[in-house]
Amino acid sequence: MGSRFVSGRGWRRFSALLAIAAVAAAGCVGATASGSLSISPEASPTGNASALVSASPSATATASPAAEPTSTPAATDLATVPLAPSGAWKSIRWVSVPATTPFIEAAPSATQTPELDASPLITDVTSFMVAGWSRGFVGFALHTTATDWGATGSNTTTTTSYSSDGVHWHSGVVLQQHPSVDDTDVRAVFEGPAGLLAVEESGACGDAWVEGLLTSSDGVTWQAVDMKKAFGKAVIWNVSGGSAGFVAVDTIGQAVWTSRDGQSWAPVKLDTPAFALSRIDDGTAFSAGYVIVGSTELTGARSCGVTIADPSAKPSPTPPLRVPAVWWSSDGADWVKTQLPDAKAAETIQMSVQRLDDHTLAAFDDDGSHDVWVSNDGLTWKPLAQPATLDQFISDSDCPYQGCFKTDGRHGIQLEGLNGTLDNPYGDGMLLSTWTDGGLVTLAQGGNQPPYDFHTDWAVGPTGVVVTDADQLWLGLPSSN
Repeated sequence: MGSRFVSGRGWRRFSALLAIAAVAAAGCVGATASGSLSISPEASPTGNASALVSASPSATATASPAAEPTSTPAATDLATVPLAPSGAWKSIRWVSVPATTPFIEAAPSATQTPELDASPLITDVTSFMVAGWSRGFVGFALHTTATDWGATGSNTTTTTSYSSDGVHWHSGVVLQQHPSVDDTDVRAVFEGPAGLLAVEESGACGDAWVEGLLTSSDGVTWQAVDMKKAFGKAVIWNVSGGSAGFVAVDTIGQAVWTSRDGQSWAPVKLDTPAFALSRIDDGTAFSAGYVIVGSTELTGARSCGVTIADPSAKPSPTPPLRVPAVWWSSDGADWVKTQLPDAKAAETIQMSVQRLDDHTLAAFDDDGSHDVWVSNDGLTWKPLAQPATLDQFISDSDCPYQGCFKTDGRHGIQLEGLNGTLDNPYGDGMLLSTWTDGGLVTLAQGGNQPPYDFHTDWAVGPTGVVVTDADQLWLGLPSSN
């Protein structure tokens, strides 16, 4: 799910890499990134989606629709949205959802100031995101209220929404904003063993960090994480996770934490031999455990220690070479350094790791060789036979701010512009591909296809793919045919 805002560096750093060109083109304006009430929709579907109401947060929806749609469903068909096929997807049919989006419905009412010479306060959705999980979808919208001439006296409110099927949405709780940070919003949601972890971030254009975390067992109510208790004075660069738990990495690559529930975090002991001369760049978790990636210094190759002490020494100072590295743990406590076949040393290494689904990871050398490796267990890695199939992961074009690749743990989907050009990187529509063991397979598309640009956000969930531009919703109904 995501990613992250998604997609390497789990969800956040990867999204930043993917988004640089797209956000810069948009003036650094990013579309952003989830008591127990029932998560069932008002008109509870009688099809497979209704089964999600009683499912546990970590359960996997495996039921298949009784019959695959053969034509574009009418609006009334959306009262009973089927679960997506549990196996491989081959095609997807788009349906425009005839309803006001939850982002607009939940917007606080704008007010008029009493002064005759004052301008009215305007409330606008300044960022939004949707995410999918095993029991449905969640949405977040940042509403900014300000005068029409600027942000003087502005305030922000984050509203939440939830849906079991991506069609019938409900307004959720209003989240308290950080008083000193105006642009904090939720940019990623991950599903772990006990439910969801939402990541609040501030900043844009690739320079961002985590401001807060929220947990939820049902996608309806949310509890804030005590960041000081969890991480002390550390500045968190990235948070990611999957069914085994969650991983957090600091901004300088010298501190890592793991968590099972998102509330209690345990530091990883990086002073052990397995982490000698290491720098951590990213981390995540999936069904096989926890994985962190980074680099280690290639000892004996080159050292700048002597030349730093004597600036006149020849040859001139050069930084030491580093080698891409991956570490795996089943429990977050005991770690094993694993091998990346044919990993190449370089002066600059920047690793990232992406969960393709809850059983597959991809590790990327973003700054060195740009090689890609995949693994199903976190221990054994193999080079991707055709790394071009994941080209959008390591390209900063053709991607909206949320990233090009997202997963709810069961299906991983890459989205990119169709027939994109340098002048129009988003193209004239969206192209979707699904991850398989052999790479990415393009999905056949039909129906009322949504537009695709930097305003668009999307999510993969139990009924298919939800796409929104904050004014309109589309649901992509997948088929195994």
